[in-house]
Amino acid sequence: MRCPEAQVVSEADGPASDTTLLHTSVAIITKLEAAHRQLTTAIRMYFADDDLAAIHTLVCAAREIFEKHCEAQGVERMFEQIEAANPGRTTKDLWVILNGSRNFLKHPEASMDLSARLELDDEMNACMLWVACHDCGMLCREEQPPEVSAFITWFLGTRFPRDDKGTEENARADQILGDIERAYPGLRTAPLDEQKRVGKRIVQAAVDLAATWAAHQPAATRGL
Repeated sequence: MRCPEAQVVSEADGPASDTTLLHTSVAIITKLEAAHRQLTTAIRMYFADDDLAAIHTLVCAAREIFEKHCEAQGVERMFEQIEAANPGRTTKDLWVILNGSRNFLKHPEASMDLSARLELDDEMNACMLWVACHDCGMLCREEQPPEVSAFITWFLGTRFPRDDKGTEENARADQILGDIERAYPGLRTAPLDEQKRVGKRIVQAAVDLAATWAAHQPAATRGL
């Protein structure tokens, strides 16, 4: 199918008969593909130290799609864990906190004040990416993009908290964190810029592995 063509006429080009053809492309994507694209782009932007506001906007847009579909399908979202960890706050209060920065970036102020300010930092974006990646992983399972599993690995290795209780869950966490530490020594205590450089490597390794795996699948199963 040919891309649509638009004729653009510039007065500087002379008569209207002298035209330049502008080739445009059209993307038709599913809701899930949209969420995946927004999230994977936000992950790459985060590790590249790109614009804080753009990262936050992208990841929150993706997060909302994943969390709504998790809720509809009865899949546990990160919000349920946040709610359980904050028994003193109402559900409404938690959503206000979670969506506050997103709403500032997305909507005009009720007062129409264009000088209104928001404090946004790198750690807020890392945590929001963790929430979105968790819900993406829960919803999509093995169909999650490799960038998502890579970010989860990176977040576990750099920030994931744990208590000192000798539970089976903590034992499993220790095993995972030990594996990450062996693969990327010093990651947890490294400066943020070094952590992000390692994050880029983890993402690229995951993408390369996914591409290699896909290339070795039977042609009939690709894209399923």
